[in-house]
Amino acid sequence: MTILDRYIGMALARAYLLASLILLPLFTLLDLIRQLEDIGVGDYGLVDAFVYEALMMPGYLVELMPFIALLGTISALGGLARHSELTAMRAAGVSIWRIGLATLKTGFLFVLAVALTMEFVTPSLQQIAITHQSSAMSGEDTLIERHGFWIRQGNRFINVRNIHDGLVPTDIHIFEFDPVQRGLAMYLHADEADTGSEQEWKYKGLILKDFKAGTVETRKEEEQTWQSYLTAKQLQVLDIPIESLSPLDLYEYVGYLEASGQVTKRFELVFWQKASMPLAIAAMIALAFPFVFGPLRSSSAGKRTVLAAIIGISFQLINQLVANLGLMLELNPLITTLGPIALILLLASLMITRVH
Repeated sequence: MTILDRYIGMALARAYLLASLILLPLFTLLDLIRQLEDIGVGDYGLVDAFVYEALMMPGYLVELMPFIALLGTISALGGLARHSELTAMRAAGVSIWRIGLATLKTGFLFVLAVALTMEFVTPSLQQIAITHQSSAMSGEDTLIERHGFWIRQGNRFINVRNIHDGLVPTDIHIFEFDPVQRGLAMYLHADEADTGSEQEWKYKGLILKDFKAGTVETRKEEEQTWQSYLTAKQLQVLDIPIESLSPLDLYEYVGYLEASGQVTKRFELVFWQKASMPLAIAAMIALAFPFVFGPLRSSSAGKRTVLAAIIGISFQLINQLVANLGLMLELNPLITTLGPIALILLLASLMITRVH
């Protein structure tokens, strides 16, 4: 790495750090405000909300990375331009493309850090946060796993493997132990449960086994109403958001769903959104160049920053709109994910070609 690469790299690192310190607390505060309605549910208090937000912050940071890359690159290169350092580089024979290459080298390190964080840091922290929150809100011993969750209530252990739409628990296993004999007294499996009532769940497609005096009595029932174990709100909390899974875990989970004949479009979409994050960051870095070298170079720093913010927010909105439309129309998740990124790259290319 040359002196030029290091100099530009340090300017970019400072700008990325500054953008992160501005945006991350803002978005964390907005989410904390959203959580205020949950405080008081079960044992969930204000301290728990702060712990939750602290654990979720790396995940928020990853989601903001394309926006941070755009604002940070414009800020760093704009600062060099303001102090005539870019002019000095050009006078010394350094081309715009060489400056761009130096920027992309730092951007590559930035992208690598994001990829490693998505795979090894944010999933575990987010799942710890969700487990802590759900345990406090449900008031029960809870273990959340990738394929469902476990709850202990006295001598009864409940395992819910899946939750559809955050409301319908499916593939339910209940184990009840005899505290005297210290053995399994009853086992129940249900295909799903209707949670419309907060007092009772209506189980459907049941298989029940009673263990008595060394014998096992098995019976099947179409449906049966039992006491409820969780409210609808607690079910939503216990359902691990698929966004909290790492890209590799998502890839494996999609394979598991395909093998079991389940719908995978939504999971494929989240996987490709995570897998394409490095490309989205690179596209935002490329989009920053016209703001410094292209037709927008004569604009004030404030105007460039505001325009970049508008483009960054528009990208996020378009990305979500295309993703939701893709799910509704059952389009290929890869196409709906890469479409907005390709649009940004095309816009950046058209603007860069106008550089004098």
